[in-house]
Amino acid sequence: NIGTCITAVLSSIGTTRNAKRAALVHFAFNFMGAAVWLTVFWLVKTIFAPVFLAQAASLIGIAVFHSVFNILCTLLMLPFSQVLEHMVCRILPDAKTTEKIQELDERLLGSPALALNQCRQVLGNMAELSIHAFRDSTACVLNYDKVIADRIREAEDNTDHLEDLISTYLLKLTSRHLGDEESVKATEYLKLIGDYERIADHAVNILESAEEIVSKNVAFSEDAIDEYRTICAAVTEILNLSFSAFSEEDIEAARKTEPLEEVIDMLKEDLRTRHFLRLQRGECSVAAGFVWSDILTNLERVSDHCSNISGCVLDSAGNTMNIHEKQRAFRNSDEEYRQQFNMFQKKYRLT
Repeated sequence: NIGTCITAVLSSIGTTRNAKRAALVHFAFNFMGAAVWLTVFWLVKTIFAPVFLAQAASLIGIAVFHSVFNILCTLLMLPFSQVLEHMVCRILPDAKTTEKIQELDERLLGSPALALNQCRQVLGNMAELSIHAFRDSTACVLNYDKVIADRIREAEDNTDHLEDLISTYLLKLTSRHLGDEESVKATEYLKLIGDYERIADHAVNILESAEEIVSKNVAFSEDAIDEYRTICAAVTEILNLSFSAFSEEDIEAARKTEPLEEVIDMLKEDLRTRHFLRLQRGECSVAAGFVWSDILTNLERVSDHCSNISGCVLDSAGNTMNIHEKQRAFRNSDEEYRQQFNMFQKKYRLT
């Protein structure tokens, strides 16, 4: 059992920290289990000297013994799973900076389908980084946390790295002979990386507004906070829809994005007007007004990028019109669009 661990150990070389931890847990599990039960075995053999231990084992007997041994090891070590986790985390602690996402293998450039699938996986990681950064930044506006702020900036740095990585790789890939479907996918991914990188940038912009709130001791009214939560919920939903559209190639989710984006545009203008009226009544300060305007602008631009992402998915699926023509045709001709718009407008209606 201990010998089989070498496969996992060798496989973990050059991989992520969590992969190394998994290999170490595998080794520790087998080593400790073997040490305990071998000790029990020798004690039983020395003290009781059972007759069957002196007999040659059959093939079936070896298989049964091996199965029983593994089951006993599992039963022994299962209660100590948390102990094993803490042990390997102490041996391999978290790095001070987030590990860069895996590199792209240039050996796959000769197989466009595999290369594009690899790009899609890394792009998915980039998308998740951007989405988490956005959620963290909007939370910081109401409850600033220095640790979370550092995490947001780290995520933005990683999305910059991934944008350069994926775009360079795709440009190398497109210089080769690609089929029509592969060319469409490569073009789609080139557009998507720009949108997800910009979402991470807007997350940092929102974070900077949160830091300005703290440094200048800016206070928002309860109405403003409620309105902020409403538009954040709408933008979070459009982020989830656009990510589903990309990651699951969900056309229905892509079609829901555009009517929600229109609702968010209207919501932003409504919130600007409401804040201006509060400013006239002396309920909010001028400093709060500037920060409020910056936050709304960044939220609205995030929704625009989500619209672009879903537009890319629709464009890739249809392969007949460009993004703007597709969305315009959908908005003007499909009754479903108006139904979705009315549903989102009702869902995010301000009180």
